Amino acid sequence: MIGIKVEKAHGEYDPGTSKFFGSPTMPEEWLGDGTIGDEDFFFCQLKLSEFKSYDKENIIDHKGFIYIFLTEDKGNFIPNVRYCEAEPDTLIDDFNAGFEFLGDVETEFSIDFFDTDDAEDGTRILVENGEEITLLQYDPLDDGMPEFLADTEKIAYFTMNVEDLKNLDFSKVSFEIK
Repeated sequence: MIGIKVEKAHGEYDPGTSKFFGSPTMPEEWLGDGTIGDEDFFFCQLKLSEFKSYDKENIIDHKGFIYIFLTEDKGNFIPNVRYCEAEPDTLIDDFNAGFEFLGDVETEFSIDFFDTDDAEDGTRILVENGEEITLLQYDPLDDGMPEFLADTEKIAYFTMNVEDLKNLDFSKVSFEIK
């Protein structure tokens, strides 16, 4: 199992690494070609090579990035998950400006990955459960986590079919808070 530890980004750091919130580093054309909508806010980017050594079952190819954007709709969140094999070429400053009602989603939080035991809570990735996999489990009550969803005291789950993940097809990712 792959755990996630976060730390508020400070000083000099590489904006093209795994992170929650702040400014995504992504293909610039996504802003104009409909890949990312005007109502989407940046949740996280995961640089696949950063957790390669912890993916013991080699569930996913370790090239490129996974991006998770969310759209808030009447208290619900709709995921927009994207994959890019190439190194991102553009840092999009102030991407989350205007979403202050969701908490501090403009501050960047760097992600570090580590091996962890199976546990029901905690922030982690690639948790297999039969035909389904939790792409990302986000526990806002973990140490150092951003404020997002902290008032719910619940865990957010991004889940999908294992075969879809292996094929890098993120069109059917579901989002649930429980």
